[in-house]
Amino acid sequence: MQKDINMSAVFFILFSFSILFVFSSCCTYSFTGVTTGIKSIAIPTFENESLKYGLEDTFTKAVTDAFIEDNRLKIENEKIADAILHVTIKSFERSPYSYDESENIKEYKIAISASVSLAKKESEEELFKSNNFSEWATYYPLTEVEEDGIDRVAQKFSDKILRNILESW
Repeated sequence: MQKDINMSAVFFILFSFSILFVFSSCCTYSFTGVTTGIKSIAIPTFENESLKYGLEDTFTKAVTDAFIEDNRLKIENEKIADAILHVTIKSFERSPYSYDESENIKEYKIAISASVSLAKKESEEELFKSNNFSEWATYYPLTEVEEDGIDRVAQKFSDKILRNILESW
């Protein structure tokens, strides 16, 4: 009887440690993707070379909010930031995406293209660069307005910029 209790206790302890090991190894948090020395970023208002007025404000805000929410890099002004993100919106395009059975436009696609660069402030070393950074989304004109589609593209664009920049390091 005593031997059964000891074996059960040993089994329980070994089982507990193995479970603890498995869960602790899969639940660690790592700052991989953040380059040493870059702790802050400046995000000046984007340039807008497209014919669509106001995109620069919508997209700058979306990207800034994405970096704030992610919280790996602090948002600072250009004078004290470690790196500066420059974005120029090159094009904006709205086109039919789907039609109903009467061949009326059911859904529009909004696509934007931009050039994106992130450089260290002191050395001007480019940490990320893309001359053809694009994203798109759709909206339904019967229940939504174009701004809903623009907001959706801005959200996807900001998530993609954040992911691409942090994963490129």
